[in-house]
Amino acid sequence: MNPPGSPHFIVVGIDGTGSSEWRKPDGSNSHVFQFVRDFQFGAMGVDRKFYDGPRSKVWGTDSVPILQEALDFIRHRLQVLFPRMMNGHKPLDMFDVNSCMQQQQQQAYSHGFYTSTYTQEFRVPVRVTPQMLSSQPLNNQQVRVILVGHSRGGLIATVLARMLSPLIQVYFLGLYDSVDRQPCLDGETVENVKYVFHARRHPEVGSRTYFSNTSTQYKAEYYEEKYFYTSHGGIGGSFVTDRTQVGMFDDGACVVQPPQRPVATRGGVVWVDNTNPVTKKLGKPIDVICADGSAEADRFIREGARKFGLPVR
Repeated sequence: MNPPGSPHFIVVGIDGTGSSEWRKPDGSNSHVFQFVRDFQFGAMGVDRKFYDGPRSKVWGTDSVPILQEALDFIRHRLQVLFPRMMNGHKPLDMFDVNSCMQQQQQQAYSHGFYTSTYTQEFRVPVRVTPQMLSSQPLNNQQVRVILVGHSRGGLIATVLARMLSPLIQVYFLGLYDSVDRQPCLDGETVENVKYVFHARRHPEVGSRTYFSNTSTQYKAEYYEEKYFYTSHGGIGGSFVTDRTQVGMFDDGACVVQPPQRPVATRGGVVWVDNTNPVTKKLGKPIDVICADGSAEADRFIREGARKFGLPVR
């Protein structure tokens, strides 16, 4: 339980694509799962919720139902905790932030599917304005909403923060290599968030070079982003260094090509790929580089949370 007089906490984590398949039962290879688990406050866990990421690996089309479920969970908890203050207030709905819906309606109007009785040609996405932020019924001294997300889960968390803007400012957003591989949701700009920490994969690792990050423009009181030498999956806690285990669309792939050469270190002889710029630059085997980078990324997010008073181990 929260100490008397302290703010309530609502913690939501959304993992990366396919996490229900690659996440171990104990969650030891999922930084998002562990962050939610290790958050130390909450009424018997009812104010903490973990979601596996979308199953659709190519387009992540099932990101939208996850987003809606997470929004409903937070709204319900706010209603339970602050029934009077929530009276008459509601978050933005899916239509307000889903760019595909805007495009589809615009196309429908252009093809004459709607009659002229409508006063506007199409509905544009709702923008977060200073007026909206100033009229929020709840503040961070009453309740602190904490969101963390990996990969498309980071995209979902970014959009979720915007949808909460009529209700409350998100206190902390922890992004584990947020990516925009979803055709409808727009997560480029982080807004309605007080503190943002974004751990990103270093481009020199060469992981998932055919898509880039999202959530890279920050309208926040404070933000930090940092690059780490690990794969896209490694940022979220799961990576692969055995080439024989790498499948199609493998986010965790963190592999190099031979030949290798022995390098003497204080800890003994290690084998280093002499042709890979990362292993050559850092003087360590790729599996060590990826493991270190993965752990450092998680530490970056957690230390950021603790820096602003959040009770996460």
